[in-house]
Amino acid sequence: MYIKDNYFKIINRSYIVLSFLLWIMMLYLIIDNLVSLKYETDKEVINLHTNLATDYIKQTIQFICFILVYITFNIIYLVIIGNIRIKKQNTEEL
Repeated sequence: MYIKDNYFKIINRSYIVLSFLLWIMMLYLIIDNLVSLKYETDKEVINLHTNLATDYIKQTIQFICFILVYITFNIIYLVIIGNIRIKKQNTEEL
């Protein structure tokens, strides 16, 4: 059972748009956490709390970067698969 080509195009394009919006949101979260990291390390408070906050924010940034890389590969994959399927459909029509 295959998805009809028109539905495939709609699903593929909407998934790419949603992935791109998620990519933008993850990029915003990385920038937000980098700003938080800057202000957490600038404060002159107890060294233990600063180290804990710094480590937590660095781990959060690292995790969000992994998600960003996954979303990027996902978008690239969908664009390539969509183009291959469209080209295959065009060659079959000829």
